[in-house]
Amino acid sequence: MKLIKTFSAIILLTIINMSCSPISTKNTSFWINSMKAECDAGAGKAQCLQIYKGDDIENAEWTYFYSTIEDFNFEPGLFQKIAVCEIHLNENDVPADASSIKYKLVKVLEKKDDPRMILNDIWAATHVEGVALDTNNNEPPYLEINIAKLMISGTDGCNNFSGSIKKLNTNTIALGPIAMTRKMCPNMEVPDRFSKSLTLSTTYKRDGLTLYFYDSEGHETLRFNKAD
Repeated sequence: MKLIKTFSAIILLTIINMSCSPISTKNTSFWINSMKAECDAGAGKAQCLQIYKGDDIENAEWTYFYSTIEDFNFEPGLFQKIAVCEIHLNENDVPADASSIKYKLVKVLEKKDDPRMILNDIWAATHVEGVALDTNNNEPPYLEINIAKLMISGTDGCNNFSGSIKKLNTNTIALGPIAMTRKMCPNMEVPDRFSKSLTLSTTYKRDGLTLYFYDSEGHETLRFNKAD
């Protein structure tokens, strides 16, 4: 009797395993972005991985990746090229609100530091168009760059501002529309010059603790020191 029960248990486990077994598997590889991005997860917002299946990560077009990758360790600030096993499950065995595809890490193929992370800080403006700032008792302009959210914020010395970064790579930056408060201060010369120069900036360079912005013709628009 004991032998029959044991045999029956083995048969049951075999049936369960067969019903949960994948229909097919395949190996694929792609890059994981160095930062997650806010995405629509159906029931609300979530932080999603972003992937790219090409080789030119300098000009990558990243897409949201809504699944999890078993055994993968996300590291902020690092691009990772990974090989994964893509497991296609029987849709009849998968809950209605779950994906029929699972992903499992096979190997991390390559890691690269994200050079854009050098911008992720608070920067105090020291020069506009190459000329040292004289703030005349106004609040000094500063710029905060949030790489994870691709957002900027700060003050021009009078008004606060915020905006998006539309595109960013190792030396170019494209800013989106900038929203700004509309106060009037005793001296608007520096705020006006700073705001104009910020919107004209298209490239950047960091040298130690100093950050330079340039316009499309290579002229210096803004210069910052890393804030304490």
